[in-house]
Amino acid sequence: MKWESLRTAFWQAHSVGIVRTDHLGDMVLTLPMVAALRRLRADVHVLLFAHPRVYALLQGQPGMTAVFVQDRTTLRQQLRKWKPEILFFPRPDFREVAVAWWTGIPYRIGSGYRWYSFLFTHRIYEHRRTAERHEAEYNVRMITLAAGVREMPVSLLPPVVPETARQRVQELIYRCGVTTEGFVLLHPGGRGSAPRWKPESFAQLAERLEVGGIPCVFTGTGEERPIAERIQRFYPRARLLFGVLSTEELIALVAEARVVVANSTGVLHIAAALGKAVVGLYSRLPAHHPRRWGPYTERAIVLVPPPGAPPDAVTAIPVVHVQGAVQQLWKGYGELFSEAASLPGGGRLIERARD
Repeated sequence: MKWESLRTAFWQAHSVGIVRTDHLGDMVLTLPMVAALRRLRADVHVLLFAHPRVYALLQGQPGMTAVFVQDRTTLRQQLRKWKPEILFFPRPDFREVAVAWWTGIPYRIGSGYRWYSFLFTHRIYEHRRTAERHEAEYNVRMITLAAGVREMPVSLLPPVVPETARQRVQELIYRCGVTTEGFVLLHPGGRGSAPRWKPESFAQLAERLEVGGIPCVFTGTGEERPIAERIQRFYPRARLLFGVLSTEELIALVAEARVVVANSTGVLHIAAALGKAVVGLYSRLPAHHPRRWGPYTERAIVLVPPPGAPPDAVTAIPVVHVQGAVQQLWKGYGELFSEAASLPGGGRLIERARD
């Protein structure tokens, strides 16, 4: 089907949908598609089909209807109910694409590099794994291609923090002995989709920062308690909030932090969306590279394994380098940026030799 027909449909459609049913960080980088749609078509009904696990990111977001689906059965039911005329798949899944085809959605847009790409009416031939663009930019580009317009700015949508979650978090911070002058949030875990810095390195970082008067708070899920135990063995004074926060409360805690340090995971993208200063710890492998997956913000310093180390050896990033990045962001940008390369979104990539 020719792209002209899709572009005509785009400007005439009453409802446009996006299917993204994976995790928090992926959703943060998908929401700019909603902003782009609203900018081009303020009158269109935007539907976002998502997994319930990301509810906290979508509650209160203006300009769209969040439709929660847990499996292909509920997706089929919701597609039949809402009947979007155009459906975007920024992260295609065969079962979801097949449901959209079976349901008869008129226009289905996704990658041309899947064995099931014939199920799309319009295919985009871009290899995201080469990391030539940021993930959020790839996503917004789907909208511009469908609309037939030039590239658009990428805008992260900050999550709405419920007042109850904010109050609960402020109570926890007070109990941890952290003042209102700010703190560094350290998030050592993640889903395991990218290499991680060692918990002991996070512990050493916290100890160094707190000796210098910068308080730190650790976060993680209940399943990540073994990480908390490793941190506490190395640094018994660590303030640990593992398994005690709901997703809403985690977002509220990020909103209270002054600087956030994390591996390549959803918390870092949430922090970027909230306008926080962030330090990201990343692999140099194309599949995990910060050019595609880094925090999309000017207030970011991203560190990768030093030259000579394996590209996926995130554990080789020296603690002293991370400490220096945090201190620079804590007090404002400084000379650290003189040796940095630019990243999409305006952040800075630091690749330094071992000390």
